[in-house]
Parts: sequence; C-alpha cells; structure tokens
Amino acid sequence: MVSQTIAVAVATAALGLLIGGLIGHFGTETVSDSDKEKISVMGRLVTDRWKSEENINKRIIDLVSTDNLRNNLMELTKRPHLAGTERDDQLAIMIQDRFLKLGFDTADLVPYDVLLSRPNHTKPNLITLIDGAGKVVFTSAYTETLLQQDDDDPEFVHAFNAFSPAGDVESEAGRGVVYANYARVEDFDTLEKLNVNVSGCIVIARYVKIFRGNKLLHAQERGAKGLILFSDPEDVALEGVEPEKVYPNTWWLPGTGMQRGTTYMGSGDPLTPSWPSTAHAYRLKEEDANLAKIPCQPIGYDNARAIMEKMGGTPAPGAWKGGLTGVAYNLGPELLDQYRSYRLRLNTHNSLQVRRSYNVIATIRGDVEPDRYVLMGNHRDAWGYGAADPSSGTAQMLETARVLGQLITEGWRPRRTLVLCSWGAEEYGLIGSTEWVEEHVNKLQERAVMYLNTDTCASGPIIEVPGSPLLWDPITMITQQVPGVRNGATIYEEWVAFHTMRNKTSPEMETLGSGSDYAPFSFYCGIPCLDLWFRRDKNKHDISIYPSYHTGYETFYMMDKNIDPGFRIHQGCSRIAALTLRYFADSVLVPYSLEHLPKAMKDALDALRKGGKRDKLINIYDKYSLLEESLMNFTDATAVFVRDLKEKRTEDLDPITTRAINDQMMKLEQVFILPAGLPGRPQIRHAVFAPSQFDSYDASGFPGITDLLYNMETLTDTERQEREEQIKRHVSDLTIMMQRATSFLKTSMSYKEHHFPVVIFSPLIHLFSFFSRQCIFNLDAVDESSLESGRAR
Repeated sequence: MVSQTIAVAVATAALGLLIGGLIGHFGTETVSDSDKEKISVMGRLVTDRWKSEENINKRIIDLVSTDNLRNNLMELTKRPHLAGTERDDQLAIMIQDRFLKLGFDTADLVPYDVLLSRPNHTKPNLITLIDGAGKVVFTSAYTETLLQQDDDDPEFVHAFNAFSPAGDVESEAGRGVVYANYARVEDFDTLEKLNVNVSGCIVIARYVKIFRGNKLLHAQERGAKGLILFSDPEDVALEGVEPEKVYPNTWWLPGTGMQRGTTYMGSGDPLTPSWPSTAHAYRLKEEDANLAKIPCQPIGYDNARAIMEKMGGTPAPGAWKGGLTGVAYNLGPELLDQYRSYRLRLNTHNSLQVRRSYNVIATIRGDVEPDRYVLMGNHRDAWGYGAADPSSGTAQMLETARVLGQLITEGWRPRRTLVLCSWGAEEYGLIGSTEWVEEHVNKLQERAVMYLNTDTCASGPIIEVPGSPLLWDPITMITQQVPGVRNGATIYEEWVAFHTMRNKTSPEMETLGSGSDYAPFSFYCGIPCLDLWFRRDKNKHDISIYPSYHTGYETFYMMDKNIDPGFRIHQGCSRIAALTLRYFADSVLVPYSLEHLPKAMKDALDALRKGGKRDKLINIYDKYSLLEESLMNFTDATAVFVRDLKEKRTEDLDPITTRAINDQMMKLEQVFILPAGLPGRPQIRHAVFAPSQFDSYDASGFPGITDLLYNMETLTDTERQEREEQIKRHVSDLTIMMQRATSFLKTSMSYKEHHFPVVIFSPLIHLFSFFSRQCIFNLDAVDESSLESGRAR
C-alpha cells in the first residue's frame, strides 16, 4: 500500500510539472504548427465521423455498380476453383492485385499447408446394383449432364463427399438397404421404434435440414457401413421435374444435379486442431484425425429413384415421403420381392492430400485507431463454379473494396483499420479462416471490433443476417438506409414485409449456427460477428437452401438468368457491407446494442424451461437457480451501463474515456469464452451461443447444457452419475462467467473525473496516438522467424 501511494504521488507530481510547463508554454508562446497538429489530432480523436460526414453514406450507395458486380462474377465463375487448385491460386493473386491497385495499404498472400480430400478422376466413385447373375443393372452418374453450353469444364470435380474415406461396401442379396429420411437423430430414433435395424446396412437419406457431416456421423454411430445422399424433388424441384421446369429454364434442380460437400465435423486443418498449420506445427497422423470412418457418396434424384423404387420392408411414415412420383419411400432393409437377388454396392476412391491454400489479407490503415480492426471476409474456393456460394460474396467484396478505394482517393480514411479477407479452403471445413484465427487469436481478441461475413450474398431476394446480439440494432439501422432490391423503398421495408406475411411484427434476429468463416471468430474468440446474405423467399417456397447449391448447375448463367438478373441483390449486399464497415470504423463509440446480449441469454434459458429441461437441471443440481439469478444481475448491470453510456453521449467525451469504454464493450462477449471449450468440443469455446452438437448449421443457446442433457435416459447408472457431475460443473462455470460479466460492466464509467481541458491534454493525446499507430496489424512484415518457417509474405 505504501509503495502504491508513493507511485501515485510521483505520478501526480510529474503530471503537475507537465501541466505547469504546458500552461507556461502556451501562456508565453504563440501556437506553433506542431501544436496545431497536436490539437488537430485531438479533434480527430473525439470527432464522430459517422455522424459528422453523413454525405459519405450517400456516396457509398451511389458508387456501388451492378455492372461491376456482374463483371466480377463473370470473371470469378469462368472456371471451377476448388481449394488448392491452380485456378484457386490464380484467383487469390488476382484478388491481391485488385486490392493493391485500389489503394489498400497492404494485401498479403498467407499460405497454409492443409489436409484436403479428393476423388479419383480415373476411378470414379460409383454406386451399382448387381442382379443374381452378377450383372450390373444400374450404375450411378458421377458428373452432371451438360444442360447449358458454357457449363462444361474438364477440371470440374467429380461428385464426392470430402473427407469420407475410400471404401467398398455391399449389401446382402435382397436386403441391407435402409431409407433414413434426413438422417437426423430423430429419424434414426424413429427407425429404432419401428424395429428397422440400421446396423450393417447401407443407408440412403435426403439432403438438407441438417449438416451432411452430422448425417454421416449419425449413420456411423448407428452401425451403418455406408451412406448415400440425394437431393429430393420435394426440396429442390417444387414445381415439377420436367425439363422446362428445372435448370436452365428455372432455378430448380434437375435430376442429374449432385450436391458435393465436406463431411468433416471440425473446423480448420484436421491435422492441427486448435493450432495453426504453419510449417513447424506438429501434425497428427491421418488416422488420428477426427474423420468419418464409413464411405459416403452423393447422387442426383434420378439415380436415387433407381434405388428407392426397389426398396420394400416397412412403409415410411407419411412425412418421410418425398417428391419422387411413383416411389413408395419404403424403409427397407428388404428389397421388393422381384429384386430379392439384387445387391447394392457403394465403391469410393477418395484420398487425403496435403495441399497449399492461400488467404488474401488486405488492410486500409485507420488514421486514429489503427490498432483496432473492423473485418470483413468471404471465402474464395468453390466445389465448382460457385456462382452463389461463394462467388456472389466475392463479387460483392471486390466491389465494396473498389468503393472504399474510391473514397480514399477522395480524401476519406477510416478512424479504425479495415481488414478484408479472402479465405481459402472454407468448403472443406472453414480451414483458411480457422488457421488464420488460430495463428492470431490473441491479437484478434485484443483488437477486433467486429467481423462481417458475406459467404453467399445472392441466393434469393430475402435478407437474413444472423449474428451476435451486440450487432442486431446496428445492422437493422443500416438496412433502413439502403434502397430495396425488389419493390420496397428500403431493404428494411422489404424485410418487414416478408416477416409480416409470416405473422411477425418485425424482422427476426437470430444467433449464429456454424457453416461459414465467422465460426472461428465467434465460437473460438468471442468476437461479435454478422453473417450477411440474401436467401430464398420462404413465403413462396419453404425450402432449406437454394436448389443448385454445390452442384454443377450453380453457374453464372443460373445467377444471371434465374436468381439475380440485373444484380440488384448483389448491389444491396455490397451497399450494406460497405455501410456496416464504415459504421463500425468511423463511430467514436463502438455502436453495439449491449442490452440484447442478456435478453438473448434469457430467451435461451426460457427455451430450456419450455422444453422441460429446467426441471431436469434443478433435480440434478440444486444450485441451478443461481445461474438464473446471475443472469438477472447481468441484465441489471447492462441496463445501468447502457443508461450511463447514453448520458455520456451528450458530453464531450475525452479520448481516454472513449478508449476505455470501447475496450470494455469489445471484450464483453469474450467473458463467455471457456478456455478448454465446451464439454467434448474443444474448438467451440463460446459457452452461450454456439452451433448445435447434432446439426452444425443450427444455432443453440447454452449448447453445453443441451449437449449434456441429451439421451441421459439411455445411460447406465455409472454413466449417468458421471454426466450429472459434468452438468453440475458446467452450470457452475456458466454461473461464474455470468457473475464475471456483471463485475466486468460494473467497473465502467470511472473515468469521468479525469477529463482534462483539450489544450493541456493534447500532448498526451498526441503521444497516445503515436503509440497506437505503432500497433497496426503489420501483415506484410517479414522477420527472421517467418523466413525460417517459410511464411514470408
């Protein structure tokens, strides 16, 4: 205590000498050019340019060009660009060159050597039916039928499911094939109740509803020896399967379309979990990576018919019957009597390969807080041409970059640093973004303000922006400024109209599931994220995803003629992206909507109550109510913080106070990061909002609780006791984190008494600004260690 008192006294004396000297200096000298610069720095530090320069917003809206967006997409979709291929590398270099020519301060190629998966083009993956005489009576296709002149390319990857192994499995004669609907947990539970045994069988199931990797894992866990996935007409061809009703005449999928995609359940390079795949990184053996153990292959619904129409056994529940006309959708495992000699064979030749994949990381340096980052990212790789996923997002990012570059030439520069990211190898399991985040996790957690993801900008006309509750109000406000992409005055009006037709009073805001490059930022780091895209109109067609998703028909022609003719959806996406970046880069106080965070948490706990899980938790852990009490305290603390913050907005905030408040808000969501990750999921560290264990695409509130409660009634007494102890510990962890968040907010607003006059304080502010400028994320720096590891930029 004595030493602390002495330190305070010394500091006070030094400050007094400084202030006295400054008063003497400014009292006897005219203001020099140097002092004017210091005062100018002070002005920049406290000026809210988002409010004071609203004309820039109109300029952004006017600059975004549909012609540029169309030309961007045409270039990006000329050829397939699978991760780790020559074309993918060419696009990375093109994007890097484009950033530099637009006036970005840096644009770096960042390489990672990662494990990928490939089919064998000389030995295609095949599904065959063999009759009793050993004759092959059916062979599945492995490429789409050419339907549009410009759609063919010799390098287009054969249909396969990445990271599913090579395998050769065969059913018994006349039996051994089971139809499992969408291969969800509840679907396999239904089969079990109907006494349909999956063990030792080949399962056939429909795409959509949940992530394909979960489908394969569920089948594997139930003892299946192989999985076949197909897109059912009920999900991808709602207006009929006749040629005039599908691609290229409409956006609906023809029967030869096959959805490619990964089955990897993790994120990042499978060989370096939780660590970046740099040259010196320790790598697991391939057999120790968390990869599927049984073969899996996608087919089109024309080929699925050839299998499904031969299946007998138990009739399917009514809701399980899809859109294949004349097909009974029987469950199996027996085949119909006339096919009792038939055997089904699934033969795949996929292989694992280490390939180099590049991220492109570009920056526009902030002129006030260069050590604070506002990030936007979009992945570059595609399963084919990728006209919607991801090239519509890439086309948008390039146009947004052009607009930002134009603003720079006109004298604008953001308060905070903008970081634009073109990710590699996302389709295989968010690999490029995850490796980069794992490499820079500490810096990002310290400096990132928010991350905006634009994977698929245009796959339909309806905006959807799930994200951190901290960002719900800001994105709503931005949509109110952007002209509509259909008939509405603004995108917000169109958004409201869509939800009004669904009997909602306002747009629904949702938290994030997994499935794109925001995942490592949100679930590993606790950085507030948004996922911006335009999707199908569920009021017209209640389908899970756009029909051509990950198929050979997701082409420029499809986009130009059927999804976004005129490129107004692309334009709306780019305008929202550019305005969102500027809002978070130029606002003095970071514009989070703090009060939504505890409210979303309460909604998640209320969902547990409605589902009966709360009663189970109380029976297991009598201190569960403390979690709810802690949430109430956090809610109150947030309300006080927001109230005080609104009062301070009316004051002339000094830079130190502003910086302290912003830092505090930036770190708030990180309070809920579990260092060891969720139980059984070390790469998912966000304890409150994270993807569901049983569907990686789906969002889940308090996912650790729902994971641990799952299927408890099937456990042995010993297993149940162990699970209950895990639940007690996890609920205790959540309670402590909630208490930490309350305490974290209560330390705020203690800087008011240190608001010094501008002229006296400006040299200190100049020093603060100088040091912050040295902290910029210098991505193009090359040091000795990076040269040794082969990671020179």
